[in-house]
Amino acid sequence: MKQTKKRKMGKERKLIYRLYGLTVFILLVCILSGGVIYYFSQDVQNQSELLEETAAFHQDYTQLVNGLKQVSLLKYQLTTSGYNEDHIESVQQVLTETDTLYSSLEKSIAGDEELEHYFRFLKDVVESYDATYHTYFSSIYVGNEIEEIRNRVSPVITRNEQSVNNVNERMQNYLEAEREGASLALESSLAVTERVTMTALTVLIMVPLISLLLFSRNLSRGVQIVRKRINEYSAGNLSYDHIIDRNDEFGQIDLRLKDMGGRLSALLKKNDEISGNVLSVAKETSEMSAVQLEGMKKIEKTMDEFAGGMERQTGFTGTISATTEEVSASSQEIQYSIEYMNKQIKRIEDASIQGTLLMKELEKSMEEFKEKTGNTSGRVAGMQEQLVHISSFLNGIDDIAEQTNLLAINASIEAAKAGKEGRSFAVVAEEIRKLSQGTNRFSRRTKEVLNTLHKESEDVVGSFEDFILNSESAREKTAASAKLFKEFSLESAKISGEHLEISESISQINEAIAEVVHSVSELADSANVLQEKSGSVNSIITNQTMLQERLAAETETLEEMAQKLKS
Repeated sequence: MKQTKKRKMGKERKLIYRLYGLTVFILLVCILSGGVIYYFSQDVQNQSELLEETAAFHQDYTQLVNGLKQVSLLKYQLTTSGYNEDHIESVQQVLTETDTLYSSLEKSIAGDEELEHYFRFLKDVVESYDATYHTYFSSIYVGNEIEEIRNRVSPVITRNEQSVNNVNERMQNYLEAEREGASLALESSLAVTERVTMTALTVLIMVPLISLLLFSRNLSRGVQIVRKRINEYSAGNLSYDHIIDRNDEFGQIDLRLKDMGGRLSALLKKNDEISGNVLSVAKETSEMSAVQLEGMKKIEKTMDEFAGGMERQTGFTGTISATTEEVSASSQEIQYSIEYMNKQIKRIEDASIQGTLLMKELEKSMEEFKEKTGNTSGRVAGMQEQLVHISSFLNGIDDIAEQTNLLAINASIEAAKAGKEGRSFAVVAEEIRKLSQGTNRFSRRTKEVLNTLHKESEDVVGSFEDFILNSESAREKTAASAKLFKEFSLESAKISGEHLEISESISQINEAIAEVVHSVSELADSANVLQEKSGSVNSIITNQTMLQERLAAETETLEEMAQKLKS
């Protein structure tokens, strides 16, 4: 069950997962592009370091050769001009520096057979100069010793100079070739790095831009679909429908809005049907009330006439027989009228019970309608949460754009360090910065669209809440109507009981008339009883008339309420 629910949620959140994938994809493109640029930049740096090492080696080698030549020159001066302490110290200092420099260069060429071959000749020269220095110049010499030293040292100096010149010529050619090779390698590496950097930056710019444009296009279409349905619903077209092929969040929102519209349409139709039924019942009740009121007026008129007859019967005892027959006929007519009135009151009571049941059903339907409307409002509120969630992912896109901007700034700094060779790289870095700013502007526009959709959904929720309040008011009025129907039913039952009492009274009158035939002496008493009963009947009829008028007024109110519900 949980796995099915998770799969269902995954389908409903397809757009969010696409946004996740787009974010990861753009991040991977940035990382790969940065990695490629870094790799080739490192190659350029390595070639530059190799060129610097070659130049440094060339400089040290030139310094070594100059040192050896300086030693030769100083020794020539010592052999020609004689002992000189300053020259001796200079020879000793230069020899020390030359030995140190030679040892350093010898370590740096370890493994290079050609250079080691050349350096063996230089090593012989250095050792020869050291030997002649310790042999002939470490102590003071004068007179004939000068000539002897000149004869012995001069050939050695000449031979050493020739050896140094030969080695130096070959070394210079070798070092020049090495320097040119390193320069060509550096230029080639710079060219390759520039092409790769341009390609990587193009990919870094175009791929995220195209991906964002495609995603924004998809997002814009979804927003347009939802806004179109909401606008149709706002215009009152709850039967609006269209065909879409989307399974993401916007598809789910559109489907739920479609279900909401169908349910609202069904509820409105049901409300119209119930209002029609209530209106029909109200009209029937009004008609029955009018008939009943007219009957009550006839009864009241008849009772007035009956009361007048009773007064005349009291005044004219001599005409008792004729009056008795008239009273008997009037009693029969009254009894028929009361039976008819009982039937009418029974019908009104049955209609009141049906009206009470109908009002209860209407109240229950309004409660269900209120609950369904509340559920629909909750779903629209859930749609608002989805929009907030999408806004949070757009904030993630802003972070990526900010990181891209920082990458462009770092690239500009590196291009400034590279000097002339980094100008094209600086131009590309500036384009990346512009792209980052464009991405920020796009994200802001997308947020504005989402905020508009969020406000419109809030308006829909507010409309639902107003509709719920109106439904609650209608439900309260329906409950009040049901209460009135119930009171009317009770009053009708009470009146029916009073009519039964009137019927019994009429029966007693008939019995009294029969007794009058047998006993005239009891006629006066019977007439008084009949007069009292007729007064009671008049009072009851007056009350019944008032109740009928009240029923008619309540029926008109119910009819007006039914008209409002129907409209």
